[in-house]
Amino acid sequence: MSESVPKHTTESRDDRRKQRELAEARQAGTAAPAIDVTSGQMINPHNPEFITKKPWYLGGDSTGPTLDHQAAGEKERELTLSTADNVVRQERDALKKKMKKINKSGMGFEVGMWVEALKKGKRPYLMAKVTRVGKKGNEVDLEFEDGGKEKGVRTSNGRVKATKVGSRAATSSGAHGKLTYASKRDAYHGYDVGEEHNKTIEKFNNREAIRRKLREEALAKARLEKGEAKANGEEGSEDSDSDSDADSDDSENEFVEKEGKGFTTRLARQGGVGGAQMMVTARNLRIREDTAKYLRNLDPNSAYYDPKSRSMRDNPNPEVNPEDLQFAGDNFTRITGDAVDLADTQLFAWDAQGQGINEMHAQANPSQAELLKKKYKKETETLKVTKKMAVLDKYGGGEYLDGGDGMGGGGGLEGTGVKTSGETVAERNLRFGVSTEQKEYSRDGRVKKEDGKPVPMPKSKYEEDVYVNGHTTVWGSYFHKGAFKWGYGDDHSLLRSSYYTGMNGRKANDEANGMRFGTGGAGTAALEQQRAMLKAKPKNGDVSNKHVRKKQSDLYGDGTAGSTLDEKKLKEAIKKQKEFEKKGDTGGEEEKDDRKRKYNSMASVEVTAEEMEAYRMAKKRDEGGDLLDKIADTEELLEYK
Repeated sequence: MSESVPKHTTESRDDRRKQRELAEARQAGTAAPAIDVTSGQMINPHNPEFITKKPWYLGGDSTGPTLDHQAAGEKERELTLSTADNVVRQERDALKKKMKKINKSGMGFEVGMWVEALKKGKRPYLMAKVTRVGKKGNEVDLEFEDGGKEKGVRTSNGRVKATKVGSRAATSSGAHGKLTYASKRDAYHGYDVGEEHNKTIEKFNNREAIRRKLREEALAKARLEKGEAKANGEEGSEDSDSDSDADSDDSENEFVEKEGKGFTTRLARQGGVGGAQMMVTARNLRIREDTAKYLRNLDPNSAYYDPKSRSMRDNPNPEVNPEDLQFAGDNFTRITGDAVDLADTQLFAWDAQGQGINEMHAQANPSQAELLKKKYKKETETLKVTKKMAVLDKYGGGEYLDGGDGMGGGGGLEGTGVKTSGETVAERNLRFGVSTEQKEYSRDGRVKKEDGKPVPMPKSKYEEDVYVNGHTTVWGSYFHKGAFKWGYGDDHSLLRSSYYTGMNGRKANDEANGMRFGTGGAGTAALEQQRAMLKAKPKNGDVSNKHVRKKQSDLYGDGTAGSTLDEKKLKEAIKKQKEFEKKGDTGGEEEKDDRKRKYNSMASVEVTAEEMEAYRMAKKRDEGGDLLDKIADTEELLEYK
């Protein structure tokens, strides 16, 4: 094992005891503290061992006590996008200078370097690896990729050229710093714009030169054939003339680039190439009227724009309505073309694997997956149609579905005798209950016009202007809110077959309807019934005096000095009052009279003046108003002297 590799050694018990005694002595101050071999400063003896002792995987304490392993290391430099490109550019320039110097002098080759060399002095250049360099540096031994070897190849005659290295080699080793997340994933890291652009220009220039050369040869051949035809006196047909005219036009309109200004081919009036005598430069073709992607939203936190690929994948204006957007990002291409079908096939393959079909794979065998998906969809549709037809055959009703057969075809149902394939649109709409009538509604929701014509007022279901049973108004001319019924407006009768009763009948009907149904408000019917129960009725049943009522002031006043009382009725009332009081004092059976009736009793007996006077006299006696009334009949009164 090499000495540079960290080694772990096991210490004996005596060594551990000596180290512990030394540490205790240093903490007690009887021994000198340890000195850092790097900085020369004293190490605090009270520091714990896991801080002062260097781990074995970092070399241990082989060099002596130190605290360098606790020091914060230098922060590694981070290379951003621009910094990494600058580093690559600098390394590339230095490498170009080095290769130029090597190719010029033939010196500077090293063992292991890949070069371009001519095998046995014949083109083309092949990749080879330097296996040995001569003492003077002007001869090398090469090993080609195909296995061939050459020795003693001189580097000064152009047989060997230094090659370029990868663009990432300058920054991947970490010698210049650490690549950031963005710079490490930059697809154009180390891209040489100038060199690659010049290569593209050169390639298209060569292609254009070859095209022009072939075109000139074809035109020269056509002119030669035309001259020979005229010399022989041959005249072509109209078609040949038109063809020759077209060729002459092409020859006249053919533009040969002399000044190298980058003129393009002529453009047709219809928008294609050819046909119009107009020449447009490449600069004009680059003019665009649309807005650049990176100018649609200037917020730096909006969608990211990659300048090298000229792409903006996200939507720069997500807050705008999608219908009003002119550009919604480049991600729309992910759901266009065959991308959706491919995703559907992949999902179908995953579902099939979940069902236990492992031999189908969308990437390994895409044709099989696509065929199985189409077959599955076809069988699924067939099964769905079969189930639907089975239900229609069993229960019927296919003539009421979409077109008559229930399958959207508009044909007749087999086995039902219903043929709808020959029916008109109006008949089909009538059968489906579909109408396209134009209606105009008023503000209250009623139909105002129908098909442009005013709608007449609807007729009532009852006979109009027909007076029955002597009524002067029709049925329905009166409505009672409490009963929520219609009636006659002349006598307010709610019975359809009733006869006219006049004004007296109207009052009776109003009173009866109010007592039974109320006026329509909450609780009015019960209130009318209670009012009717409070009306008093005479005891003797004299109907002639039922409307004659006494004043309450005369009946319930303080006294009846000015009123005329019947002595016989008064004595009976006093006797009745005393019997009532006597039974109340002795706790006898409750008297069943009008004064003890319930509040909902139907009895209606008016209190007479004699009964009120007897009650008033008993009240005064209880309060001590008349002392003579308390003296018994057997007691004697002393004469007053």
